Amino acid sequence: MSFTEALKAATAPGPDQRIPGVVVMAADVSGKIMFSEAEGQTSIDTNVAKPMTTDTTFWIASCTKLITTVAALQCVEKGILQLDDPVYKVLPEWKAPKILTGFGDLSEPQLKLATKKITLRQLLTHSSGMGYDFLSPDLARWRQWKGQSLGASEEPIASLIKRLALPLLYEPGDGWMYSVAIDWVGVMVERVNGGVRLGEYMKQHIFDPLGMTLTGFRLAENEHIRDRLCETAQRTPAGKFSMTNPYNALSPADDLGGGGLYSSVADYMKVLISLLKNDGLLLRPDMVTIMFEPQLPDPRPLLAKTQDSKSGAMLRRGIDCDAWNFGLGGILTTADVEGICRKGTMSWGGLPNLVSTSCLLRARCFMLYIS
Repeated sequence: MSFTEALKAATAPGPDQRIPGVVVMAADVSGKIMFSEAEGQTSIDTNVAKPMTTDTTFWIASCTKLITTVAALQCVEKGILQLDDPVYKVLPEWKAPKILTGFGDLSEPQLKLATKKITLRQLLTHSSGMGYDFLSPDLARWRQWKGQSLGASEEPIASLIKRLALPLLYEPGDGWMYSVAIDWVGVMVERVNGGVRLGEYMKQHIFDPLGMTLTGFRLAENEHIRDRLCETAQRTPAGKFSMTNPYNALSPADDLGGGGLYSSVADYMKVLISLLKNDGLLLRPDMVTIMFEPQLPDPRPLLAKTQDSKSGAMLRRGIDCDAWNFGLGGILTTADVEGICRKGTMSWGGLPNLVSTSCLLRARCFMLYIS
């Protein structure tokens, strides 16, 4: 059975249907699309379902992080941000960060001042000491102690920044944990560009130069994106499909650099292809090369997370490898994986079953969405 036939079989209606829909695209270094296939429907509700296409739009969740990273690196090229400067120069909220070390007898958080300063490079590589409350029991407990709900919210920017200001979990640079850091990077991009909204910055410097017309943060302001939006579903214990919370806020208060974008596979591929071609449209060639270089001096904390029962599968993205580091934009393999990928392959994904990979050495890029 060919790959295309397998996709058709997996999405075919009936008792053996495995997924509602899927979009897959792959390209080479010239930008030529080597494979493109869309199968299935945009919804399990037959009253509103449409055929899936490469222009179907999705909430791309953490796939937003790569684009925010590109925006930040553009600011580095302009000299208005520096990779290794303390971020408190732009984010005074982080001038004196505190580390959560545990909880006292009365369940009150135990905090100590960090002795090191957070840098932009650490934010971009999730080595700043920050975490996500849904991945850290200690941060979840801290939220509970504060009387806060888990996750982000649609509060005004001051309130949202206050919610993002979780305590650190370790000294900056001394560990690794997937985190809210890229949301803070988005705030940095806004502040050093005169307070412009992150989406407006991206439109001018990323989306328009690449001809990305189906990518943006705010569904209320982008009817053409909303009209193509794929709904999300989950499989019940009985093996049936059911609708899930779509996470689709029509008018969010903020453009979250860590996970707020909507896009299509065809649009997102334009970013991957530009980086793969190293065409200078987004970043200078030397900066793209740096993106794909290992950034963690000690990758052992990351390696431990790739084997973790809770987060390991999310980080590995189907790549069976025990040699990892982190680049500027995603996790990197530091060894060839036979039959799968070459050393230096950068991968990342998003919560609603999105995966992207790029490899400068092999000159290939790939994007997958499963509804």
